[in-house]
Amino acid sequence: MLKKIAIFLMILIITGIINPSQPQEKPGNNQAKLNEILKKTAEYCERLKQMALNFVCHENIKETIYSYNKENVYKKIADSSGFFWTTELKLKKSIKNSYVYDYQMVKRGEELTEKRILLNENGKEKHEKDAELKIERLTVKYLVYGPVGFLSSYWQKFFNYEILGQENIEGEKIVVIKASPTEPRDENYSFGKIWIDENDFSVSKIEWEPRSVKGFEDQVSSSAGTLKRNLSWTVFYHVEKNGIKFPSQQFIEETFMLETGSKHPKYEVSFIYDDYKFFTVETEVKYR
Repeated sequence: MLKKIAIFLMILIITGIINPSQPQEKPGNNQAKLNEILKKTAEYCERLKQMALNFVCHENIKETIYSYNKENVYKKIADSSGFFWTTELKLKKSIKNSYVYDYQMVKRGEELTEKRILLNENGKEKHEKDAELKIERLTVKYLVYGPVGFLSSYWQKFFNYEILGQENIEGEKIVVIKASPTEPRDENYSFGKIWIDENDFSVSKIEWEPRSVKGFEDQVSSSAGTLKRNLSWTVFYHVEKNGIKFPSQQFIEETFMLETGSKHPKYEVSFIYDDYKFFTVETEVKYR
């Protein structure tokens, strides 16, 4: 099951197109270096897959949902004395939600389980066992295994890779690579950029492109005309235990852009993962 774990990693109910930041430095096309990175990151993913895991952490979520009214606006034509009518969106309201969960993930052998206890909802204390994520747009499962779907030994033959650049983050040398599927497929049709620590070849950041999602549309029709949909989705892995990096932050932002060029936020959600408690993070021993 684990070799195909990427199938279960992310289940998105939101679509869009990513707007990634650009790496600072772009090296030449060094195939030998790329091959070494892929070899070492595959080894890292195999360790991650083989680890027996049992940990809990707090999952702190803040969500904002925006809604708009259509508004007809009379505007002056640039460099002209003429005017014209156009359609704009005026913010109607924004709904803010906050949640704190006690998140637990356990992996023993081939069995994976995750559970949540809702501790706080919009400032009110709770203790709701076996809780579901209450955010509006997104469901995420097994985020710790995000790197596996791009870089494990099993999945590497299904992707094309290229080095995009290098960055120096807090004194650490980071190489940025891009992963694109070799062909359309039903399982793990993912696109993304991955930030890899050249010291130990662990993954510190992933930017997913939502065109990985079935039903992807970058334009939607509305009463205000055709809207261009834009989505950025970034996950940081900055919590380290026994050579494995665990999620520390996750950010998703969806925006709409009118034909006039005006940009409007539609949905924002941030996840902060802290207060980790590790009960087991060790390599499983397999007997033959």
